[in-house]
Amino acid sequence: MVENWRRYVIKIYDAAKSILPDACVYVFGSVVMGEATGGSDVDILVVSKSMPRNGLERMRVRIEIEKAANLPLHHPFEFHLVNEEEAKWYFERVSELQDVSSIVKSSNQ
Repeated sequence: MVENWRRYVIKIYDAAKSILPDACVYVFGSVVMGEATGGSDVDILVVSKSMPRNGLERMRVRIEIEKAANLPLHHPFEFHLVNEEEAKWYFERVSELQDVSSIVKSSNQ
């Protein structure tokens, strides 16, 4: 599944946008750097102004995304669900953030 991460990330992007229309979705970590192994996870950052503050509500959002993307019960995707203020931490510290909308655009060409 890690080998096909781009295909799944597009599904996750579509699912996140259907649940949180203002969402921006990024992928980061070893897959973006080309260093993924079979045991690697795929870090997904979902940023939305309308992201719930409550942890349980965020868990529900994650589950809705997983269902809408038809992810299997066990998958390598690690979701980081944040609002715009919390996203600043990632933008300041993670240099290899890749905007998934660019992956979606390139797959449609």
